[in-house]
Amino acid sequence: MTTSEANTEATAFLVMAHNLRAALTERDALVRPFRERYDRLRDDLRMPPAKLVKIAEEFVRASCKADHEYDERVGESLEEYRRLTMSEDASRY
Repeated sequence: MTTSEANTEATAFLVMAHNLRAALTERDALVRPFRERYDRLRDDLRMPPAKLVKIAEEFVRASCKADHEYDERVGESLEEYRRLTMSEDASRY
């Protein structure tokens, strides 16, 4: 592996890590309000069970949506990593 190849691979890896970090931040931002509300109210004895179930449902839906979006971002980041590293391989020939 040449220095140029190592630099390209390192750069591609850092781009992927940056993208994944951003995806995690977005996932947390999407889920946080629902998680905090659920955490705050789940032990409140005054909370009617039906309302707590609705709050829990909102939390679960937000978590599933955020996980789905995160999975898509992971796939996109891996694809970008492959594209960046493969473009270096293709340019050598």
